[in-house]
Amino acid sequence: MPKAGKPDPALIAVLINREHSRLSSQVKTLERVLHAPFSDKEHQRLVQLAANWRSLLAFDDGAPKLADALEVFIAAYQQRSPDQVKLHDEVVFQAGVYRMGHWSLVKHFIPGVTDCLDNFGSVLPKHRDAFKRRYEANGNLSVEAQSQLLKAQYALIPNRRDPYRHEELKRRGLVTADGIVPMGVKEALALIEREEAQATQPAKRGVVAWVADRFRRR
Repeated sequence: MPKAGKPDPALIAVLINREHSRLSSQVKTLERVLHAPFSDKEHQRLVQLAANWRSLLAFDDGAPKLADALEVFIAAYQQRSPDQVKLHDEVVFQAGVYRMGHWSLVKHFIPGVTDCLDNFGSVLPKHRDAFKRRYEANGNLSVEAQSQLLKAQYALIPNRRDPYRHEELKRRGLVTADGIVPMGVKEALALIEREEAQATQPAKRGVVAWVADRFRRR
């Protein structure tokens, strides 16, 4: 079992695969709109789908742009615009961008997720079964519940919005006024990690503070 307070790779693997499978199915339904007369019922379905994408897709860096593309397509559908095919293709493209961006986030911050997948990108049966036992023993989770669960996992990722901890480097005096990290970003991050590991030994002067002093004296 993963330590408390850290993302669970197996849980994320199950949820992200489910989300992407739903998204692929939903995108495929858009094609039928291109070859059918306008329908108020279909229009309302698309409007709700765009709202769901905006609020329920877990990769919040990519969801707004995907939902925007769908809303532009919906407007063209409502107006019977000749641009529908082109705008439909844009939605398909943005869905692909969303999936790639989502996987990039996961692989960067939670590399253990890939260990939960087979060679074809499917979740290993043992992780699917464990998920069912733990979360769905009494019935399938709603899409809303799955979304909340996945978003809660991403909230546990440290420094997600600043993966190279630039603000932390600046605060610790390891970045020059020109935005340069003289010792290199990789080395500076390693210093910070060692400093954090030594946090239980307050009597020792931190190595990061020592390096920062050297840069200030130059």
